[in-house]
Amino acid sequence: MVFTGVVAYPLTPFTADSAVNSAELSLLVDRLARSGVDSVTVLGSSGSFAYLDGDERKRVISCAVDAAAGRVPLAVGISAVATREVVAGARAAERLGADGVVLSPVSYLPLTDDELIALVEEVASATTLPICLYNNPSTTQFSIDVELVGRLEHVPSLVAFKDTAATPAEFADRAARLRGALNRRISHGASGDPLIATGEVTADAWHTGLAALLPASYLAFRAAVLKGDPARVSAERSRLVPVVQAVHRLRKLSGLHALGRACGVDAGDPRRPLLPIAGSEQRDLARLAEAFDDVEDGVQG
Repeated sequence: MVFTGVVAYPLTPFTADSAVNSAELSLLVDRLARSGVDSVTVLGSSGSFAYLDGDERKRVISCAVDAAAGRVPLAVGISAVATREVVAGARAAERLGADGVVLSPVSYLPLTDDELIALVEEVASATTLPICLYNNPSTTQFSIDVELVGRLEHVPSLVAFKDTAATPAEFADRAARLRGALNRRISHGASGDPLIATGEVTADAWHTGLAALLPASYLAFRAAVLKGDPARVSAERSRLVPVVQAVHRLRKLSGLHALGRACGVDAGDPRRPLLPIAGSEQRDLARLAEAFDDVEDGVQG
């Protein structure tokens, strides 16, 4: 698994009593496998990983692996506060049949550079699966400098870097610096739907939760960006940008669950202490989602 193209991060659906809705998760992963996305990652931020215990995470992995059925590469988020929990997640992902892992340096205290290096090395020692390192400073309070990624190139299973930036120009600068810091190539992917929705970031991959609900549009949008088709880029942006803005205005995870319902997914409410969005905002999202009905058969059908 190389983490390129459109990497979709599905939400974890919940039942009315806040249990993991395995049946609905299976349907969602199956639809993504049929949609043409390049890979799927469960237990990311969009998948509520921080609100699931170890047994629930294993249930999500098993369910997703079975639903993907080898038709699309399936990665697993393994982030946790304690290294032993991260390592246990990596081993579980490999044992249960995943194709890769995504690691964000979650910690109660922001990690030092040496602590991050040690964490990646321990994960690499615990699993043979390809690793995608995730820079998520808004959550971890720790920004991974691209030169630090260069200090990790001795870890052969580190194949991808999921990165973010405030602007397309800043992302381009980070991409150039990353190339200069490495003696081998790894996938440099963009994270953050507001950044992706500018239409100005190609990157090796787009890592996105919204693509798990609107896969056809994200695939068409990326194709237009890579081709350099300004008319098509503008057309896709005109539909995507209002949705991206609405979801992020509502708090991303609560917004994703609301958008999931608008797209025909039995997403349930986010797990407490997160609260669902108000009914009026749900109706607004439903109206925005209507623009995608003609292309999102894989999700809404």
